[in-house]
Amino acid sequence: AILRTTVVTTSIFGDYLMTKHLCLICGHEYNTEKGEPGQNIPPGTPFSALPADWVCPVCGSEKKFFKEV
Repeated sequence: AILRTTVVTTSIFGDYLMTKHLCLICGHEYNTEKGEPGQNIPPGTPFSALPADWVCPVCGSEKKFFKEV
């Protein structure tokens, strides 16, 4: 018999995964690793932790117009 295993790795910081979210309106990319320095969002801030009223710094679109890529 062949035994197959799958290894899944995650960051030790839980939600601090290096994800990116793309604005479907203008194409701006929110990168968790970089944050949004111009909006005082520090590096490492997960998209899910952004304030509810956060908007795209380029076109002003709401969070609901972003898709994880």
